[in-house]
Amino acid sequence: MMNLNGFSIVIATKGRVKLLEDLLISVKEARKNFDGPSEVLLIDDSNEIDVIEVEKMCDKYDAQRIYFSPSVAEKRNVGVRNARYDIIMFLDSDCIATPNLLNEHYKLYNDEKVGGVAGYLEFVGKDTWFWQAVDKTPFTICFSFPKWMDTVPWTPTANCSMRKEVFDKIGGFDRSFPDKPGGEDVDLGLRMVKAGYIFKCTADGLVYHSKKTWIPVKAMIKRLWHYGSANYYLAEKHPDYVMEIMPRKTYLYMLGFGGILASSILKFNPWILMLIQIWFLTDIMLSAVFINKFASYKGTSFLKQCVVQLLILDNELGYVFNCIKKGKPSLINKDVVYFDGQMDGIQDTSSIMTWCNLISLMLLILGILML
Repeated sequence: MMNLNGFSIVIATKGRVKLLEDLLISVKEARKNFDGPSEVLLIDDSNEIDVIEVEKMCDKYDAQRIYFSPSVAEKRNVGVRNARYDIIMFLDSDCIATPNLLNEHYKLYNDEKVGGVAGYLEFVGKDTWFWQAVDKTPFTICFSFPKWMDTVPWTPTANCSMRKEVFDKIGGFDRSFPDKPGGEDVDLGLRMVKAGYIFKCTADGLVYHSKKTWIPVKAMIKRLWHYGSANYYLAEKHPDYVMEIMPRKTYLYMLGFGGILASSILKFNPWILMLIQIWFLTDIMLSAVFINKFASYKGTSFLKQCVVQLLILDNELGYVFNCIKKGKPSLINKDVVYFDGQMDGIQDTSSIMTWCNLISLMLLILGILML
């Protein structure tokens, strides 16, 4: 039988006062429904106005605030170092816990091989046109893996628990990852699996994730760029998870842009530069049409699929830019693959996109020759 003495709930936060209060209300209910002891640790560096409200909430909802300013990864490490109980529960401040969350996580620690538990995350909020496009990208699917998988190699820290002993053994979150969304949670899971433990999944251990922090277009562009940037660090640190893929869209874009610039200079024809915009739009539209027709994740309108392709490109540019910046161009045509069957999906879409890129490149060459 399990000999785990309770939960330490770690929440890394800054601002988001209203969202944070909604989370603390829900966590209070989940703690009430759990038979064992628990605590809430807020690792916070809110501004001097918000911190007054945060401290009031800590008193009201039985939480402890710890001031700490650096990265989100290190905030969570600080939370674990101050934790009193055997299971660490990580939640994000833009989430809502369901009443039976702690019980659903706890009951899966009946096997010593279970180092952590991955809970199902469901996005809630206004279903905007932009969100419908975002939801068709590959970047939201990881939140729902626990709905149909038994184990996963990693899970987002918005609904994730782990044995404190295991967390300490593998060294916690890696502080070398950039202080932006993405990367450190994947790395933590991969290191845990390599240490011989598993991430068990629970669909019933549900957390609701607000769409509010994902819907703003500018915020989403930054988020996906940083996700791509973080993939470089993952590829460097976990080469055993790296596989060769079809030529990236950005690779062919670099060739195309280089060709356009060279032709513009050699032909002394600045109008050739106009082809950059025409070619880019043509390529995005071709990709949208072909993906909607042939790919396994089709099923959205043409315009939304165009947005999907732009968001994927944004993520890819973050990765490629970091590969070039760090002097590792050999990683550009590689990707980090975590799951059985993931490579099939990557090759499925990559091959379609490569054909679209080649068609658009041929049209580009034809346009240059005509000018």
